[in-house]
Amino acid sequence: MNNYIYVVDKHGKPLMPTKRFGKVRHLLDDGKAVVINTRPFTIRLKYKSTHYTQPIHEGIDTGRENIGDAASLENGKNVFLSDVRTNNKSIKKNMQDRAAFRRERRRHHRQRKQRKAAHDGTIIQNGDADTVRTKHTCKSVKISYPTADHPVTHKIIRGKEGKFANRKRSDGWITPSARQVVQITMNEIKQTAKILPVTHISLERVAFDFQKLENQNIRRWQYGKGPLFGFKSFKDYIWAEQDGKCACCGKPITQYHHIIHRADGGIDNAKNIIGLCDDCHREIHSSADAEERLKELKAGVKQRYYVGLLNSVMPTLIEEVSAYCKNHGIVFTVTDGKATAKTREKYGLTKDHCIDAYAISLADRNGITDTEVCDTIYQKRRFKKKSNNMIAARNQRVYKADGKVVAYNRHKTENQKTDSLEEYMAKYAEIHSEKECRQHIHKIEIFPAKRTYTYHKDKNIVAPAHPGDMIHYEKKNKIKGNTKRMTFVATSVEMCGEGHIKYGDGNKSRKIKFCRPIGSGCVQCIGSELTEKYLSELTKKAAKKAA
Repeated sequence: MNNYIYVVDKHGKPLMPTKRFGKVRHLLDDGKAVVINTRPFTIRLKYKSTHYTQPIHEGIDTGRENIGDAASLENGKNVFLSDVRTNNKSIKKNMQDRAAFRRERRRHHRQRKQRKAAHDGTIIQNGDADTVRTKHTCKSVKISYPTADHPVTHKIIRGKEGKFANRKRSDGWITPSARQVVQITMNEIKQTAKILPVTHISLERVAFDFQKLENQNIRRWQYGKGPLFGFKSFKDYIWAEQDGKCACCGKPITQYHHIIHRADGGIDNAKNIIGLCDDCHREIHSSADAEERLKELKAGVKQRYYVGLLNSVMPTLIEEVSAYCKNHGIVFTVTDGKATAKTREKYGLTKDHCIDAYAISLADRNGITDTEVCDTIYQKRRFKKKSNNMIAARNQRVYKADGKVVAYNRHKTENQKTDSLEEYMAKYAEIHSEKECRQHIHKIEIFPAKRTYTYHKDKNIVAPAHPGDMIHYEKKNKIKGNTKRMTFVATSVEMCGEGHIKYGDGNKSRKIKFCRPIGSGCVQCIGSELTEKYLSELTKKAAKKAA
């Protein structure tokens, strides 16, 4: 058995981990030690102790979705394994949703000001003739602002000056997605340093060749000639690739459609764009089956944006880890993927994020005599602790006839597959008279769209806990006379009914009234798994994916 209990002294300074479970049990029974964490199991001594420690090497395998962390002794024996799962891919989508809500809020505010100006008679009198979205004629004024490339058109009323020119990015700025990878990696290093006396940290530098991932046999002179070489834009490339014909019906191309929508993380890449005519483009947006056919027509659509993210992360990450090691007297080294692969092959290790981290801690070291891997992998997860959104979700307006849903929304929204009221009534008018249509539309029930607000903005709902909080559960059984206690990390909070807090894999839950938050954190350990079982499941998934 290769499991460890982690020990810190009375002042919180980490000591060497131990496998003397009996000794730890006696210390706890005699009141000479106290448990400060259950995952990983860590105790704090309550008496004065020596501070002799051995060298411990920590390896970090950075990734976008998973970050591996491992530590080993001087002889190579593994003493710690953890796999951190991030929510990095949701950052871009969350920021896009927040921007959409912000634009909608500002547009409604501007429309209210325009309606008030029309009512008070204070609209623009002398200006250019223009039209608004309602196709009503109005007066508009174009104003050129400093540092703006194009003049801004103000319709009906004069708006405020744009403040976009006041925004400046600091030196060393990186994207929010890249910043989160750096922050989570640094948090994991600091958490490991709280339970282990780390003396060496090794980090694998990742650098991906985009064009070689697409073409393994690429020559040096071909790097400057990408797929768009000789074309002014991707539209010209798509036109030449499809001979100017729609991919579905053969009509002339009028639309350039993103197969993976930009709202879902799609990029402006020639492999993600297909040329269509107007009719096929409307059909694609209204039918899920037609959208699946596009993926077959445009084979090889793959998103490789995560590779570019890691390339941009590494310089900042190396700089921050180096500064941390310098301040704490830790030896810092940078390895590469070749050294990791060589070490993994030398000691017969399985390829995985946390096992790769163990291989990184062993890379370029001599005197390795024991490569026994820990029996347990601690699974950590990154939780979103706050939201700047006032709106968490926006539902659709529903139309019902005789208790049955017939349409959603007055007009069709983007990527809506169901019929809108406009489309439903157009189909109804094909087989009914005008009088019957008027009678029918008055019978349709309208259920307005409702917005779901975040917990800290909604005054009607007060959440006692949030995902990522450490929860203490205590329930007394009056019949048996015993009390059930447990501590866990909340993975989700449901406020409906009596309210439940879910934990672990999400299948288990406890009632809120018996729960009390005792701590909070962005990166929390939600459980542990046997290494042998964890690696066997990875092997099965890889074999299934290959098949």
